Amino acid sequence: MTPDLEIDAEAARRWAAALRDAGGRLHAGPMPPAPGPRWSSTDSGTAAVAAARRLLAALTDDIVATGHAVVTCVDDYEAADDRAAGLLRRVR
Repeated sequence: MTPDLEIDAEAARRWAAALRDAGGRLHAGPMPPAPGPRWSSTDSGTAAVAAARRLLAALTDDIVATGHAVVTCVDDYEAADDRAAGLLRRVR
């Protein structure tokens, strides 16, 4: 295969695992309380914190999904490479 089409499958899998781990840490850790004086905890502040938590959860889900997609792509790449090698062996 030409170097332009080759990937380092193990490096891609390690990178994907790091993404999934980072996403897992973001999901596992509690968000810090909203900064400000204690007397300012109003409904709007609570709503803002809840919105930030929802946004962070959605971003984290995207990070984890990207990690899974990378592994799927690497698996597909390797399967295609194996199929092509098998076809070439049969042609010889």
